[in-house]
Amino acid sequence: MNASDIMSKPLNTIARALRDGSVSAGELAAAAIARHDAVGETFNAYLTWDADVPRKMAAAADAALAAGCDLGPLQGLPISIKDLYGIEGFPTYAGSGKRLPEKWEAEGPVVQGIKAQLGVITGKTHTVEFAAGGLGTNIHWGAPRNPWDAEVARSPGGSSAGAGVSLWEGSAVAAFGSDTMGSVRIPATATGVVGLKIGAHRWSNAGIVPLRASQDTPGPLTRTAADAAYVFAALDPAHRGDPAAFLESLDDADISGLTIGIADASFWEGCDPGITETVQGAVAELEKAGARVIDAPSPETAELLEVVMRGEMLNVELLVFLEEELPGWLDQVDPSLQARLESSRGTSAIELISRQRWLDDVVARAQAAFPAVDALVAPTLCVTPPVVDPPPPPSNQPPIVLARNTCVANFFVQCAISLPVGLDAENMPVGLQFTAPGGAEDHLLGVAMAAERVLGTGIDRIGMPPMLG
Repeated sequence: MNASDIMSKPLNTIARALRDGSVSAGELAAAAIARHDAVGETFNAYLTWDADVPRKMAAAADAALAAGCDLGPLQGLPISIKDLYGIEGFPTYAGSGKRLPEKWEAEGPVVQGIKAQLGVITGKTHTVEFAAGGLGTNIHWGAPRNPWDAEVARSPGGSSAGAGVSLWEGSAVAAFGSDTMGSVRIPATATGVVGLKIGAHRWSNAGIVPLRASQDTPGPLTRTAADAAYVFAALDPAHRGDPAAFLESLDDADISGLTIGIADASFWEGCDPGITETVQGAVAELEKAGARVIDAPSPETAELLEVVMRGEMLNVELLVFLEEELPGWLDQVDPSLQARLESSRGTSAIELISRQRWLDDVVARAQAAFPAVDALVAPTLCVTPPVVDPPPPPSNQPPIVLARNTCVANFFVQCAISLPVGLDAENMPVGLQFTAPGGAEDHLLGVAMAAERVLGTGIDRIGMPPMLG
């Protein structure tokens, strides 16, 4: 089996192949580079790409394996990283039109953890400017191409816009994004892969350009739930000392006997054609396989979304960040982002304090009332990925609509995972989102893997994107 074939296998299979000599990290890197050379210009997943970097990192991974040094599960695996993360030797733009100061190239614990295991960093993928948007577009650098529509350019999801695309490009077997309002799960759903949102503060945000510190969370996009568990085990502080033990604990994950809560009606209402029906069909399959399914209404969710969808949760933190860390920068950001930030400038301290107290109260009530279920389930996105080129006509939908179903987990300090389970009426991927309380990531991954064993992987359910067919 050649390197290209092995690259399509589960991460644990690739890792075994590296260790038994069936393939080398150098061969995997060469296959990733060849894929990027072939289709990279079409898909536009990366802002920064330098083939010499993965070649050198792969050579180091191979040398260590040859010397008998197994440094961790990520050793030798090609991994893409969002252009919010600092990486030594790479510029950081954060989706902006010019390079950020050098301090934002300093590496935080996530990148340090990948490098310590000699993971092979392929490059830095596109992000929405300062991660402030879910559509995936960028006036400075353009948008990555969603491979699920060969006729028109649709949203790849944002803000981690290039992450999911890099997996389909074949230049990476895992991708890292960040999630403040859904920016891992939105592109995962839009491109038909898996996205894991880790609970706030479980993984450090150091070395990542901030958007909203209380909600920002780094997280992986992978091709399967099993791969998401593999990456989580490799880097999570509670498991990286013995990732194999954690993964073995998931071997017997079984949907039978698990209780799945149908999330509040506000997640299901107003979804585009085919989305609700597809997720409901997947839930019915889980129920048939033995899951107990119950209704789990949440008035706190409906209350939160009513305010969020009116655009009342202003991003004052980004405005403060720009003025304190990047003075003068605001003048050259995307005019639409600039207008949104400027509109928040006149908000009084009284309004901010009042809104925060209201939010604290809603969050506390939601956490106290989380139902006695193993996970909540809902559609990840309520809309099909919209056409972005040519730009769509004005819509009555608020700009935050792509984050409607994902942002709740961020506000409520929960963890969540999105799995591809079918195609909507536009033949675009549909995601099923499981949500659990923050700190329950281990159990959430068990639920996701149990579900995947019943439903099949994304490729099993939705096949390959038309642009790769």
